[in-house]
Amino acid sequence: MRKISVLLLCMLLTSALALTGCVVPGPTSGSGGENTGADVATPQRKEKSTLKIEAWGIETDPNSVIIKEAVALYNEKYKDTAEISVEFTEQEQFKTKIATLMAANDDPDLFNTWAAGFLKPYVESGKVYSLNEALNQDQVWKNRYVGGIFGGFTFDGKIYAAPNTQTVVCLFYNKDIFNQYGIKEPKTFEDLKTICATLNKNGITPFALGNKAPWVGAMYAEMIANRVGGSEPFNKVVSGEGKWLDPSFVEAGNKMYELVQLNAFPEGFNALDNDPSRANFLEGKAAMHVMGSWAIQQLTNSESPLQGKVDVCKFPAVEGGKGDPNAWLGQPDQSFAIGSSCKDKGAAVNFLKLMSEPDTQLKFAAEGNLLATTAALDPAKANPVAVKVSELQKEMTEMFLFYDVALGPTIGNEFNNAIQAITAGTSSEEALQILQDFTEANQE
Repeated sequence: MRKISVLLLCMLLTSALALTGCVVPGPTSGSGGENTGADVATPQRKEKSTLKIEAWGIETDPNSVIIKEAVALYNEKYKDTAEISVEFTEQEQFKTKIATLMAANDDPDLFNTWAAGFLKPYVESGKVYSLNEALNQDQVWKNRYVGGIFGGFTFDGKIYAAPNTQTVVCLFYNKDIFNQYGIKEPKTFEDLKTICATLNKNGITPFALGNKAPWVGAMYAEMIANRVGGSEPFNKVVSGEGKWLDPSFVEAGNKMYELVQLNAFPEGFNALDNDPSRANFLEGKAAMHVMGSWAIQQLTNSESPLQGKVDVCKFPAVEGGKGDPNAWLGQPDQSFAIGSSCKDKGAAVNFLKLMSEPDTQLKFAAEGNLLATTAALDPAKANPVAVKVSELQKEMTEMFLFYDVALGPTIGNEFNNAIQAITAGTSSEEALQILQDFTEANQE
């Protein structure tokens, strides 16, 4: 009878527990190993994060396709913990969109960014998450990037974005012409002057320069100024502590005019568009072409008459200059930052890491991009000129930004105009004084 009563009691208790949704507590170990009846904490499963990327471009662009593929790979890899979506916006509209979101305190989880002047105000207003801690905790990730690539994203010693590709200015040259006249790659500015004399004697224009849009000629001056004085003089101008009449800028202007006097550029170059000047290089009428790495595909594609004839080198040093020939003019490109209000910064960092992985990077390389990482290119598949630039960049110590990127278009464009004026005959001191007055009137 007692056994029946106990059995009935157990059945009633089990029914009650089922009706109330209670869970029978599991065993825990007391001092004697017996069941104490204490509750065991059940691990709480983390809620799945949903993040959104604001990206520039058109969905069908090659780089956009790579980003979409990376998003799909991420969502599969982290399907239990996070999910990312991406929305593309045309570049000029993208700038307005990001500014609007930031002003409304609705900073994106992740967003494409340019360096320096574009990102700086958002960093200063606390809208962007610093990557320092994440980078320092994962040295494998940090060491994937080429040296000096984070300079344009660093403010007060903290890094705020991770690049996927980059653009740098290269000195391209026609190997056939160089070989024909026994010319070697210029190591110094004096070498460059000797090359100009040799080419002129043989009826070949040294440089294919079209400077109607003066940013083209300004690239020469920016590299010369850096070779003369290093980065400090320009950094001081950016901070408001320095002046354009610094000797490095004056000498850069003087050397630009010296090149004009040496007939280094085609006749009427200040009225010549960039496209016709590039055509002179493609047709073998000019031996050298200073241009951003975006020109690699234009110069070496299957329709180029220079296919297999183009080589590349660093811009030469200036004798006695303080600058490092391993400093490159350019900017990081296709870069991503994380908004400070991102709900899951760890998940966002994981996406940046995935973008830097060799498999993703090599997709960018296949589309003609210059990589921001040291991912090894397959010489059998990659563009040989791009491969050489990547090899040269293994020694890169710094990337210094285009002046009109670092300063913004107002003052940056005025610098471009000043260099154009110098090449047209205005003295360096006069042109740079006008630029200094303009800078003081417009610098924030």
